Formats: sequence, C-alpha cells, structure tokens
Amino acid sequence: MTDTWLNERYELRQPLGKGGFAKTYFAVDHQQSQAPCVIKQLMPANSSPQFLKMARRLFQAEVAVLRRLGSHSQIPALQDAFEADGEFYLVQEFIDGETLSDRFKQQPVLNEAEIISLLKAVLPVLAFIHQEQVIHRDIKPSNLMRRRSDGRIMLIDFGAVKEITTEVNPTGSEQFTVSIGTQGYAAPEQMAGRPRYSSDLYALGMTVIRGLTGRSPTELPEDSDTGELQWEIAAPNVSPGLQVFLQRLTKASIYQRYASATAALAELEHYEQLAAATAPAEMPPTTLMSTLVGSDGEPRSRLQWRQVTVLLLITALILLVRQLGGWVPIELWIHDQWVQRRSPPAVDDRLLVVEIRETDLMALQRTTPSDATLAQVIETLQAHAPQVIGLDLYRDIPQGEGHAELLEALAADNVVAIRQLGNSASGQIPAPRGVPPGRVGFNDFPVDDDGVVRRNLLFASADESPDSEILYSFALRLALAYLEPRDIVPLASEQNADYMSLNGTSLVPLDVNFGGYRHVDAAGYQVMLRYRGAQATIPGVSLTEVLEGKFEAEMIRDRIVIIGTTAASAKDLFLTPYSAAADEEFLMSGVMLHAHATSQILSAALDQQSLYWALPEVAELAWTVLWATGGVMLGGRVKRLWMLGFGLGTGSIVLIGVPVGILMASGWMPMLPAIIAFWGTAITTTLLRSHAATVNLLSEANPTPLP
Repeated sequence: MTDTWLNERYELRQPLGKGGFAKTYFAVDHQQSQAPCVIKQLMPANSSPQFLKMARRLFQAEVAVLRRLGSHSQIPALQDAFEADGEFYLVQEFIDGETLSDRFKQQPVLNEAEIISLLKAVLPVLAFIHQEQVIHRDIKPSNLMRRRSDGRIMLIDFGAVKEITTEVNPTGSEQFTVSIGTQGYAAPEQMAGRPRYSSDLYALGMTVIRGLTGRSPTELPEDSDTGELQWEIAAPNVSPGLQVFLQRLTKASIYQRYASATAALAELEHYEQLAAATAPAEMPPTTLMSTLVGSDGEPRSRLQWRQVTVLLLITALILLVRQLGGWVPIELWIHDQWVQRRSPPAVDDRLLVVEIRETDLMALQRTTPSDATLAQVIETLQAHAPQVIGLDLYRDIPQGEGHAELLEALAADNVVAIRQLGNSASGQIPAPRGVPPGRVGFNDFPVDDDGVVRRNLLFASADESPDSEILYSFALRLALAYLEPRDIVPLASEQNADYMSLNGTSLVPLDVNFGGYRHVDAAGYQVMLRYRGAQATIPGVSLTEVLEGKFEAEMIRDRIVIIGTTAASAKDLFLTPYSAAADEEFLMSGVMLHAHATSQILSAALDQQSLYWALPEVAELAWTVLWATGGVMLGGRVKRLWMLGFGLGTGSIVLIGVPVGILMASGWMPMLPAIIAFWGTAITTTLLRSHAATVNLLSEANPTPLP
C-alpha cells in the first residue's frame, strides 16, 4: 500500500474516520470506472504469526457474513475483501447520505411521526440480520444513514468486525476483552460481553430516545433501584402508547425486553393501543340460581331474594376477578411469605458449586474465564472422582485460548453442558460443539410476570410438532446422571402414565391454574421450584480455590459439581421468593438456581420429599362458594354486632388456617377469594337486613305508605 493507492486498484481520496480498531477511507475503484467506494482498514492489535492466523480465520468468517448481509437493500454491499502486509481490508459500497448524528446537529429533537417512521425503517433490517444469526452490536445515530437518492435508512458499520482486532490473545496473559458497543447505547448484557439479539433492540430504543429527548442516553437520569433510564421526563409530549413501546424496547433485563425485532415490529403497528386499559371480559352465564334456591321454589320473601342476589353478585364478582388473574399478585406474595418463613433443611452435601466470583474475574483480568482455565478446572475436578460435572457457561463460541482442550474435557462421559432455548429461534444458544445431546440440558427458567422465578421447567419440546424431540433441563440431566448409578431411572408414574416417577415419587406437572396462578404459561413439563433456602444451603468454593487446590477432596468425590458465575457483573441474576425479604435486594445467580433445582429432584428421588401440589380447580371453586354461602347465613341470622365480629373472626381463622395447613403439607391453596367472599357476603347481608328492619319500623310508626 502506498500513501494513495491500495492493491494497485483503489485510489484513496479522503480519510473518513479513525478509531481504535480501524481506519476508513473514501476511495475510487479504477477497475470499475472509478466507482466510489468505502475502504475499511482493520488494524490487528498484534502482529505475531499466531495472532494473524487466528485473525485471518475470523476475518474470512466475517467476510462471508457481510457478503450475505449485503444482499439487503438497506445494508451496504461488500464489494471486495483482501489482506495486504498483515492488515485486513474491506471494500464496501459508498452510500451518499446523511447520518442520524448529523441530522441531530441540525435538528436535535424529532417529532413522534419521524420516530415511528425511523422504527418502521430499521426494525425490518434488524429482523433480517438476526435471521442470518448476526448481531450488529453498534446501533447508534452515526451508524444509521439516510441515503440521498431515495431517502431510505441504511444500516452501516457492523461492530462484529472489531473482534478481529481485539478478541484474539495469543500471549497467554489474562486481560479483559474489549466490549464492543458504544456507552449509553449498548445494552447492559452487551457491555458485560454477552450480547443477545435483543441487545440491538435496546440500542435502537436508545437511539430513538436520543431523538425524542435531544439528549444523549448518558445524560439522562437512571432509576437507582431498577437501572432503567428515566427518559420520560425529558420527552413529556410523547404519546402513552409510544412510551410503553420504548420502555419495553429498552428494558435493562433481557427477560422483560421484546424477544425479537419481529415481535417489536408487530406491536409497533398498534402502538397507540398499548397504554389503553383492557376491558374486562363478561362473566359467562351461571346456573348458581338453581343450585342455591333448590327444588323448593323461589325464595319466600323479598329479603331472601336480596340475600340470594348478594350471594350471586359477590360470588360472581370474586370469581370473575379470580378468572382474570386479579388475585394472582397477592397470592404469589402470600406464597413468598411462606417460603421465606419456612425452616431451611440441612445443607445438601450431594452438590458443590464452583463459583466464579468477582474476585476470580479480577484475578483473571477477564469478564469470563478462558476456555483454557475451564479445561484446567474440569481436569482438577476429575482427579477427585466427582459423580457428574455441570458447566453452566455458554461455550458455543471460543473464549480465549484452550478451546480444543476444553472440548476434550467436555468429551468426558460425566460432564453436562448447557444450551438456551430462548423464546424464539433467534434467542437460542447452542451447546458446545461435539457434546452429544444426551449430555446437554437447557438452562431456561420460567419467569413470572413480576420477574420472580418460582417454577422449574424439566422438559420442553424442540418445536410444536407431535414427534418433536424432548429436551431435558440442565438440572434434570445432572440429577439423572447422579441417580443412574444408584439404579434410579425415570419411569411412568402409577398415578398417571404421562407423569414421571423417580423411585416411587411422582413429579406431577403444573397446569395453567395451579394453586394461586391463573392462565400461567405451563408449556412443557413444569413443577414448582422448591428452594432449600436463601443462602448457605448449597456448598460452594471459588474458582481460584479450585485452581490453587485449596479444597478438601471429600467436597468433590461422588458429588454433583456445577461450575458457574455468581459475580454480579455477569448479569446472570434472578429474583426469587426471598428477594422481598432481604435487607438489600437479593438476587440469586443462575448457577445457584440450577443447584436448587437439582437438589429438589434429588430430594424427591432419594428423600421421598413431595413436590408442591394443588387442589383440583373445582374444589377451589366449591370452597369459595361454600364460604360465600356461609357469609350470607352469618349476616342473615346474627342479631348483635359482637356476634357478627365473633363469626367473622372464627371463620377467618379457619379460612387462613386451612390454606396454611395445606402449605405445611407442601400444597398450595388460594387464600384470598374465599376470605373476601365470606367477609363481603356477611357484611353486605347484614347491611341489607338492617336496612329492611329500619324500613319496617318506619312503616309501623307511619301507616301512610312511604313514597
């Protein structure tokens, strides 16, 4: 390369930009009639042969990706790619246009119509690149350009090519991997080195918020409790529907964010309705009248009619609220209170968690251990004869050196790896290459609407077809590997052939209305997750202690050993039933969730510990109607206020005591509907009877008919 010529073909006319990873030039192609183009010169951080070999492989892979993406009309086409003098070059189509960042200099704030137009232009492009299994990783105003010739929004400068210059570290020294993305626009998980497809949605949302507020995301205040940006105060005129849409697009948690660009685009089409209140569904016709009145005919007095009407209306209202899920948040709170107050069992010494803590990451100078480090840890553990080893870390993509050694370590028959199912194909993460399906478990947990993990998914289907492959959870794989040498294997339950039984204990799956839930997503084979306790109920050692041999051999021998991250910086943290009771917000790491889930399965099989169970729904309905009827009878018969209070108090003791007793027996019975039905009908019937008595007294005192 000369100062102005490259590859004896391209004449460099003008530098366009320079960063820590690359230089960009405006050039003309003399083999294509001096057609304008953009040339990006990638500058590797190291010129050693080993580095260049790895960088060359990554470069060739990225070139293949960029060629595929260039087929889209809103992505610049890749025209050429080559290596010269140990440096790599990409030649792309020149786009004559104006970037969004340039537009902001002239017009700092965009109106809502312009924002909607921008979202509708970019979301389909993101859907396309995600379908191609590519994450842009650097969505921001300067990488969105409006082409002058047709006004279309172009998506430029894919951040993935920066891996070629930063990710390879052949020296063997530990160092932090450079995060790809721009501060303020990149999602939290991306800044932690774990980008997802929804990370691009977050960055697009932040770009749009920049246009709505006229302020960079780094200048906006942040909620100290949730981590969400409080951008709404800087955009007071935005419509409620768009506000809800952007809030979902930029959720700090990937589990609360739109799962895909396609899903976001579908909601954008009717964004005006997102903030509208949902009208309650009508209660279906009921036959309670015939049941309550019986075969004796109609009630004999107007007061009796009123009492029956009270019974019907209050019961119907309570059951309607129940059917719509109105009691669910309170029922879940009651459930969590019980979990928090339950005496924890003994420490489960059948398991050991190798925790990757913040101190370990600081010592390694990495955001995640390298493949070489993990291979060394597994080799150290194997020397002490564990029953099974589980690796709760994604390794579908190599991390640093030692990938071949890690794959060799994962080839052992007693090692289980993870995959992620996600909510869609774009959210899936495969297991490490070469690990057979029989030693792979998915690490997904169902998350309730309040963000709390209370359920454990044991089985799932690969798709919705009848002959779909049945997939096992990570915890179930670990537990079965531990139980198999003890001659305990899953069998069909005698209770129901569709249920799984382990050593005589049936694992009954949840239904959509289990316990206090209503219309919960019970897809797959789910059970309630029975935690052993908030803390210190699963033994643990640090990664550094394993590497330095600072542990007792008995801690590993014949145990289930799970390797995973507990460091807060990894963002692999979940709310649990214990979170509300903690002095500070208590989040449990994903690897500890898997340990509790594994312990629950072992306790069911080896200790005959029953799983959570629930009454049939018809029994719950009958219980509510029974106490609603009891409230009418109490309110209709007692003549003194203290008797009413005594009756309400006595009934409440029973209404609370029965569900608590069921909780003590590992069951779950909704508490709220029957209590409200009892109190509501008793008090309302008492008021009606008092009103009727007052009317009768007035009638006797004044024989003139009342108007």
